Amino acid sequence: MSKIGQIKALVRNGLFYLTEHADDEAGIDGFDIYDIEHGILSGKIRRTWPKEGKYEIVGVSLDRRHIGIVCRITATGKVRVITVYEDKPKGK
Repeated sequence: MSKIGQIKALVRNGLFYLTEHADDEAGIDGFDIYDIEHGILSGKIRRTWPKEGKYEIVGVSLDRRHIGIVCRITATGKVRVITVYEDKPKGK
């Protein structure tokens, strides 16, 4: 299974959680847990950090805004959401 497929499967099964930082950042941009879930399930991996085992996923929120999510898969098999942001086009 691809890495994005593995992440999506974990999220579909409710095996994900937000760090305090991710929760704070999501709130600043007006995203909630359902937007983050939808963003991951609709998203694709844009960038990886192999040494840290982190992935940047870009997708869409429930209100169709572009959302960026940085996450990793933990040793216990959960998706840890590290940060969340509105993925705005450059120059806007």
